[in-house]
Amino acid sequence: MVRKLYPLLVAVFCVFLLSMIFVSPARSGDAEAILKLKNEIIEKQNKGKLGVQAFSLCSKVLNYSSYYPLSENKVRRGTNLLLYYEPINWFTSAQMGRYEFFLTQDVTLESAAGEVLFDRKGLLSMHYNTGKPILDIYMTNDFNLGSLPAGRYHYIIVLHDMISGQEFKQGIDFEIVE
Repeated sequence: MVRKLYPLLVAVFCVFLLSMIFVSPARSGDAEAILKLKNEIIEKQNKGKLGVQAFSLCSKVLNYSSYYPLSENKVRRGTNLLLYYEPINWFTSAQMGRYEFFLTQDVTLESAAGEVLFDRKGLLSMHYNTGKPILDIYMTNDFNLGSLPAGRYHYIIVLHDMISGQEFKQGIDFEIVE
């Protein structure tokens, strides 16, 4: 039985050795090339202006770029306001093989007349120091509307890049309905 398996075992071992010789260096080279491209992306992002994209009220958020936007910016009274957005051009510090970024977010809720109903600095904080660069992130706000009456409101975020000192402000109008 062993004699019959011997040629098969030798063949499998040879394939394994060949894959180690020919495939591993290519994979290693690919990883280095990909890391180089990621660092080039970071350089471009670091030169850009902080901003956001995909700024949307949602019914559900699953993951990065996977969310269900509301067809209208209307939220039922007594429920939560769910906001999804993707920061862009945040600053990533790359030093000694580590990648660090640090974003915070302030929130203000205003009535249609401009009366400030809620104002919180540093409501959200995202600080990462990693061994691999992070190129895409998303943020959510799940804001309890409590017993606010039906009507129109304005929700404002201010995104702060704590490393570069940049800030970006954006708001969204919505309506609370019965």
